Amino acid sequence: MDQLIVHHLVVHELKKQPESAEAELLLSKEPLPITEQAIELIGRLDQIFERKNDLLQGFLSAPDESLFPAFYQTWLEEGRARQAFLSFSEETMKVLQSSLRGVIGAKGGYLLYADYTMEEQRMLGIFLIRDTPGMIFVNDEDEQALKLSTTHYLDVDHMAMAVRLLAGAGRNVQMIRHARTQSSISQYFTDWVGLDRPETSTELTHNFLEMVEELPIPKDKETGFAMEEGDFERALLKYAAKQPQQTIRVQEFDEHFYGNETPLRELLAEGDGSLDEGFRVDKRSMRKRFFLRAGFGGISITCTKDHFRAGQVEVDEATGTITIRSDELASLLLDQAGE
Repeated sequence: MDQLIVHHLVVHELKKQPESAEAELLLSKEPLPITEQAIELIGRLDQIFERKNDLLQGFLSAPDESLFPAFYQTWLEEGRARQAFLSFSEETMKVLQSSLRGVIGAKGGYLLYADYTMEEQRMLGIFLIRDTPGMIFVNDEDEQALKLSTTHYLDVDHMAMAVRLLAGAGRNVQMIRHARTQSSISQYFTDWVGLDRPETSTELTHNFLEMVEELPIPKDKETGFAMEEGDFERALLKYAAKQPQQTIRVQEFDEHFYGNETPLRELLAEGDGSLDEGFRVDKRSMRKRFFLRAGFGGISITCTKDHFRAGQVEVDEATGTITIRSDELASLLLDQAGE
């Protein structure tokens, strides 16, 4: 993982049973050594985080409004030093323990604090992971055969909760969204971090796409003429997919599509500025905006809005008739039907 640099790493254990109102802390006295195994673990956790689509996003509360942001600010002011990192993790774990008192249903686990850089983006990741029982084959020297044995391992593929705090301005808190059925239990995690003005990736992506529809179609860099609408949509999807941490930043978007012009920033200045400096895009929402899919009675169709604009797909709502004009598609269907 050439693009991953792990600066500091520490793990603490929070012991709590769902039926209990109290929580116990087991704090590490020293940070974890940065070994190849540790780097591999952080890389895997970050990849799992990246695969999550609908995250909760927002800003960190002011240091005078919540304890976690206050300790975080102190750590930053001390230059992200190793000992300060350990102190920050210990103090915030004590805050977490206090916030869990009386929360029936919440479970403990290992809180892994990781100060790392991924693709030149410095961030703090806090991952709540638990161990789970499993089975392995071990060598039985007496019988010279393999036998089954039980073990426990970290279930990193099913992170209970996680948050990343990105360095820099803008919407810099990203949190794995919890299942709706667990929201009443897991709200403590959001409150603990001090997440301000939370919105989901889906909501932010929807707002962004609504604004993009109001922008002028950008010029093709090769021809100097305005792009076709379908070409712009494909370029937008490609652009979003390639952004580091899947984060779209307003200034970079304007520069990429409009050069020295700033239409998106100007549009945001007229509104409430909800997108601010940037946001983590929900790729699924992006695709659903431009790719249309429908299926019923064993028949399914996938197309784009561009197919409608070009007249390749037409829908007569009154008669319930769908017309598809494509010699190639017709030929493929006839070949399979044996006609």
